[in-house]
Amino acid sequence: MRITCVIGPYLPVPPLRGGAVERIWHSLCVEFARMGHDVTMISRRFSELPNDEIREGIHYIRVPSNDAPKSKLLYRFFDVIYGIKVCAALPSSDITITNSVSLPFFIPRARAGAIYVSVGRFPKGYMHLYARADRLQAVSQAIADAMRTQSPSVAARVKVLPNALSPKFTRLRRLSRGQRKKEIIFVGRIAREKGLHLLIRAFLKINGHADWRVTLLGPSAVGDGGDGSNYFAELKALIGENRARIKIEPAIFDETTLVERLQVAEIFVYPSMAERGESFGMAPLEAMACGCAVVVSSLPCFKEFVVADHNALVFDHRLDAETELACKLERLMSSNTLRDELGLAAINTSRYFDVDRIAKLFVADFAKVISK
Repeated sequence: MRITCVIGPYLPVPPLRGGAVERIWHSLCVEFARMGHDVTMISRRFSELPNDEIREGIHYIRVPSNDAPKSKLLYRFFDVIYGIKVCAALPSSDITITNSVSLPFFIPRARAGAIYVSVGRFPKGYMHLYARADRLQAVSQAIADAMRTQSPSVAARVKVLPNALSPKFTRLRRLSRGQRKKEIIFVGRIAREKGLHLLIRAFLKINGHADWRVTLLGPSAVGDGGDGSNYFAELKALIGENRARIKIEPAIFDETTLVERLQVAEIFVYPSMAERGESFGMAPLEAMACGCAVVVSSLPCFKEFVVADHNALVFDHRLDAETELACKLERLMSSNTLRDELGLAAINTSRYFDVDRIAKLFVADFAKVISK
């Protein structure tokens, strides 16, 4: 079938500047092409990439856009402008997938074919407006439940299909945990909703374990999804004189390097407090594929792959979160056996999300949607 995937306006594809959505859909599209489908990816234009090329069996079309602005109004405005440019470049397709908020409202169906909206964020009550969409794909049951509760009229068009791991995480997966550093690592946006201030305070509450370190890896600039210089300065102030034990490092966009980094860290923590922000939790799943002992908050979306005390530890981020997280961390820091048990179970869990398996689920759903 002819499959077109339109990625949002702010990051390039292939994902040279990171982006979980960009990585996920690029991996899936490569797999769709490998399966023999005619695949086009449309994304923002980027100086390091040609405007039009065929690579890995995919036709890449790149249209002009901007870095993400801080203003929510401008964010949506740029998305509309980008969508108009996408429509001009859109090839004839059997199905068009997009995570753009505005594009489903005006994309030309004659060329788009079936309209497949990928909902990778917590819905904000407007799903009923997507009357033209043939499918609303939720990345987790938590998102699907919210969509159906907020907009009952779309319930029949909602389908849960999870995110897929990038092939780099599956190809480099190990059978054992191997040698690791006494390091607690976070990978993601340096943003308040990720709970990084909570992680720092929890770590500093733990007595002893002076040989353990914390590393926060991710972008802090607003244009890259972070909360900017003010929050970065707040975290630095919390770290204070503990700079040798707690570090904030730039994001790692190269997937091979990121895998290698995660494969030597003992513990991965994702202390998100974003009740209306997290939709799936790609970063902790990637850490599980790398054998880390994972700790996550009790957000419902993590239930797609986390089984508490089997393949990860879960702390309640709603009640005395700092103490809760400190207890979970100390429990892991004190037990090699527990870290190994959780890490090995996590590796096994991650296999369910390998891209070849998830791609087949999508293709089956595409065929069902197109046949209606």
